[in-house]
Amino acid sequence: MDQVRRKLEAIKYRRQQQSLGRPIVASAVSGTTVVAVGKRIYSSPKWKTFHDFLREYLVGSLGKDWSEAELRKPLDRRNPILRWYGLAIETAKKLATEERKMISGPMTGAIRAYLNLSYNIYLIAHHGSQEMADVYLKRLKSRRLDDFTGALFETYAAATFIKAGFKLQYEELRRRATSTVEFVATWPETGEKFSVEVKSRNYGDAPAKTDADGKSLRVGSKLIKALQKSAAHTRVVMIEINVPDELDPGDPLEGWPTHALRQIRGNEDATQRDGSLYPPAYVLVTAHQFHHDLDGNGTGFQAIAAGFRMDDFGPDVLYKGYAAVMASRDRHAAMNALISSLKTRSEIPATFDGELPSSLAPERKRPRLQYGQHYEIGGEGGKIAGRFVNATVNEETGEVLADFERADGSQVLATMFLGAEELEEYRSYPDTYFGAVMQQGSRSETYVDFCDFLFASYQETPREKLLELLLKAPDYEVLKDLPRRDLAIAYADRIAATFFKDKPTDPRYAAFEERLKARESAAVGDDASCELRSSQKAADNLPRRPTMF
Repeated sequence: MDQVRRKLEAIKYRRQQQSLGRPIVASAVSGTTVVAVGKRIYSSPKWKTFHDFLREYLVGSLGKDWSEAELRKPLDRRNPILRWYGLAIETAKKLATEERKMISGPMTGAIRAYLNLSYNIYLIAHHGSQEMADVYLKRLKSRRLDDFTGALFETYAAATFIKAGFKLQYEELRRRATSTVEFVATWPETGEKFSVEVKSRNYGDAPAKTDADGKSLRVGSKLIKALQKSAAHTRVVMIEINVPDELDPGDPLEGWPTHALRQIRGNEDATQRDGSLYPPAYVLVTAHQFHHDLDGNGTGFQAIAAGFRMDDFGPDVLYKGYAAVMASRDRHAAMNALISSLKTRSEIPATFDGELPSSLAPERKRPRLQYGQHYEIGGEGGKIAGRFVNATVNEETGEVLADFERADGSQVLATMFLGAEELEEYRSYPDTYFGAVMQQGSRSETYVDFCDFLFASYQETPREKLLELLLKAPDYEVLKDLPRRDLAIAYADRIAATFFKDKPTDPRYAAFEERLKARESAAVGDDASCELRSSQKAADNLPRRPTMF
């Protein structure tokens, strides 16, 4: 019973890692897979994976006649969706063999682009708006590239909010006469509502990389244009910059993120026609690089989030201690939940039931270790039997330190190594890889990471114990009146401060700060910049506001 309970917990946990929205509804009936999407039912005996379903779902939703007509065209003249589809099919044919019943391989840019769009449309329809899904499908068939690009990234925006658990109301379906945003997103935890507007930069078949000063990104002008729309709630502006630039892992904020943030900050003093400042907004700038590398499999997706006219939200904000970080998180809880979801829910589910993809491969050479199962363990004293109960994995080497429980209650530790494919799957689902929720350790690479680790360890500590730990603090008289949560925050902050006292600042972020400051200094006394800043026309080359630091 414990084994079954733990397995079900793992599946639920993994499904929440994929989406906090409505789960996949599917069942096998007499050799046929039946899938419910909203109020519609789809079925096929050929669907063994969720990817199988998504492959046929999008083509079918676009219309059989239209899709077949596009597929008869040369590859370079097709609608981008059918171009992705054609490239994906070609890749699959190269991997297919008579011996293999299940095809697996690298996720190329074309495959990712096609499956992502299909998953976006599925999520919109599955969460109660088939009508809006149909609107997007119609726009995606447009011969105009700007119509297609706009619809494409609006589906990405809607899917991002849905996967984070938000409820959406699409403004386009309300048929208002005035200009409105794309949709209103409600966060169920608090009932907060957000007016979401989506903007995207069009691109051709061979898009140019970001220019030296970042003007080609047009983040500033897109932002101002979005803020000119009427909105009833707190604004969220999502801007897709459509560039193929790949960021340097050693300096992830160099390149387009620096330019995007500079343009966001530089427009904070821009005024509307009546002389008033534009309203505050959360701004999320995204770059889906895989759309520009259809044959490759090394490109992915990046995003940067900042607050427009919000002085406590963004990667350039300097907080005065961990308490200020936590206070900001509380004030912006819904958006932090969205960003956290964006980080962890970028993968497309491969299975219908939340199981790992490897469970579908009958030719797998060896079974995956599963919580609660009994195994024979080899050693110098011969083979012994043990029930697998826990494990830790070294992600660099693939070494697994597994804990087995013997019949007499004693514990036995054994080591093994994960192969390349196994390690890749583990990295996608580290906490549930072994068939139960086993929280794996994480690295504390920054001061805040370490504070988070300490706070998680002490947040349930009794208040009296925390006061005892802080007894020698010079401000104890102030601390003794704080509630338990604030005491845990203060303790975590002080322990981390001691630990990081002699450690240098992360050079990546120190360099980023210096670049921004250097650009601010260069802008001081620049009459042209000052004039642009106060103009009604949006400017993408505005300097960042010096007072932010």
